[in-house]
Amino acid sequence: MRILRLKNSNKKRLAVVAILAIACSVIGVAIAAWTTGGSGSGQASAGSATSMTISAGTPSTSLYPTASADVAATISNPNPYKVHVSSISLGAITVDGGHSGCNTATVTVTSPQDNSGAGWDVPAKVGAVNGSANVDLANAISMSNSANDSCQGATFTVALTATGASTT
Repeated sequence: MRILRLKNSNKKRLAVVAILAIACSVIGVAIAAWTTGGSGSGQASAGSATSMTISAGTPSTSLYPTASADVAATISNPNPYKVHVSSISLGAITVDGGHSGCNTATVTVTSPQDNSGAGWDVPAKVGAVNGSANVDLANAISMSNSANDSCQGATFTVALTATGASTT
């Protein structure tokens, strides 16, 4: 019985051939792996805008006969996006209960107000806190000289309506 002895160069060739055979089988398995794709649809839905609220602020000027004064307010934005208020319309004027004898017909408003054309930006709601902006409607309310003494010290409430839209 004869035992074959391999020379070193033959051993190296056999090792290279074995490595190549293993590599080819691994590549073959990788190439043979199944591939797939897919198609279908996704969905998104738009939310709905929530109305802003306007509350009375603290005016920086006082009203008296033959003069104009500012109307102060705070706009609250409950939406998750910034709103640009382009104008604010001023409407009905009422006086506080302690001054019911005041002749409110002597008090007028200048409407609409637009902040010299710039409007106002009201920040978005962050977490549970509504965005807010203080607005000062300069010289928006006036009192004529025919106002009676019952108007002294009165607080006037002016109905306000804001016009706005989402903005970046």
